[in-house]
Amino acid sequence: MTDCARVAYLCSDTGVPVLGFKGCSVHVREMCNAFAALGANVSIYALLKGEGNRYPYSITEAKQFKKKWIGRDLRLILSNMNLYWTCRKQFRFHRPHFIYERYGLYGWAGVVLAREFSVPRIVEINSYLAENQEKRLHFPRLAKSFENCILKKAQAVCCLSNISRTVLLEKGIEAGKILVTPDGVDFHKFNPDRDGNQIRKRLGLEGKTIVGYVGVLSEYRGAYTILQSAKEVLSQEKNFHFIVIGEGRALSEMENYLQEHNLSDRFTLTGPVSHDDIPHYIAAMDIALAPYGHEKRFYDSPMKIFEYMAMGKPLIATGQGQIKELIKHGENGVLIEPGDSSGLARAIVDLGGNVFMMKKMGLKGRATIEPYTWEANARKVLDLCKSLLNGKMPHSLPN
Repeated sequence: MTDCARVAYLCSDTGVPVLGFKGCSVHVREMCNAFAALGANVSIYALLKGEGNRYPYSITEAKQFKKKWIGRDLRLILSNMNLYWTCRKQFRFHRPHFIYERYGLYGWAGVVLAREFSVPRIVEINSYLAENQEKRLHFPRLAKSFENCILKKAQAVCCLSNISRTVLLEKGIEAGKILVTPDGVDFHKFNPDRDGNQIRKRLGLEGKTIVGYVGVLSEYRGAYTILQSAKEVLSQEKNFHFIVIGEGRALSEMENYLQEHNLSDRFTLTGPVSHDDIPHYIAAMDIALAPYGHEKRFYDSPMKIFEYMAMGKPLIATGQGQIKELIKHGENGVLIEPGDSSGLARAIVDLGGNVFMMKKMGLKGRATIEPYTWEANARKVLDLCKSLLNGKMPHSLPN
C-alpha cells in the first residue's frame, strides 16, 4: 500500500505538541512526512497542536479538558471523548484506510473508532505511561488496565527497541503483532556536507573545539552530567566551548550553575531551536553528546544519536539499551557509564585531542545508521496495513 492510502494519525498524548520542539513532536511530524513521501494521504488528529515548527499537512486539534479539580485520570478520559467525536465527524466523510496511533494515557478513542469504522489500528508505543506517570494518577491500576486494552486490541504494535519488545511480550502482546521501528533520520536534512561555519561565526566560535548536545534538558537526559564534565574540561582546555540546544525543566538551574562557576562565556545555552535549524547546529559541533542517566530498562531509541551519526559526528554516549547495540566503543563512538561526569570529561578531552580518531568515528557512525530512516519505518507500516486489509496478518513481522 502506497499511493493514495488514507492514514489517520491519532495522537492522544497531551504531552506531545505536534508542532513543538520536543523529540516526540519531531517523531510525529517525521513519520507523517515519511508516509506522505510514500504517496499516502495523512491527517493528524491530536489533543495538542502546539506551535513553533512548520508542517504542511492537515492537523485537527480536539479540545482538552483542563479543569484540574477533576483529576488527571478523568481529564484524559474526557479529553479522549472529544478526540473521538472530532475524528468520528471527519471519518464519516473521509474514512481512513487505517489508524496509526501514538499511544497516550487513557487513549481509548482509537480503539472505538477502529471498531466503529472497521479499519485496522496500529499503535506506536514510545513510553509505558501508566507505569512512568503512576505517581501523578489517582487510579494507576485503572490506567494500566486501559493501557493493556489499548495495546491488545491493536492489530499491531510498533515499539522503539528490542528491550521495549520484551516488555510488550511480558504484557501478553503476541510476538507476531510486534514491529520494532527505532527512531530514524532524514538523510537529506542531516548529512555531513552541512556547513556549520555560519553558526560558529554568529556565536564567535571560529577555531574553537565545540562540544554539543541537542535534546530535552533534564537530569535523565544528562543535563547535570554535562555541566559537571564541562567544569572539568574547561578548567583544562582553553580552546573548548560547549553548546546545549533545547529546553526543559533543568534550563534555569543550568543557567544558575554556569553563572555561579563563571562558565557562561564558554558555555552556550540556545533554548529551543526549530528542527529545520538543528542540522546547522550539529554541523558546527566537533563532538556530540548523549549522556543519558541510568535506567533499569532503557527502552528508548534516542533520535539525537541517529542525527549526530548521520552528520558524521563522533559521539560520546552512555552504554545502555539500544545505544549499546548501535555503538561499538572506540570504533564508531565512545561509551561511558551513566552519571559519570569525570568519565565524560576524560572522553571529551581525549577525543578532542585526536582529529584523526574523530574523523574515523564519524565516518563509521554514518555508515552504521544508514538503514535507520523514517521512510523505512513508514514503508514497514504501509506494507503491514496492506496485508491487514487483504485479510492476511504476517506470521512474523520484520524487525
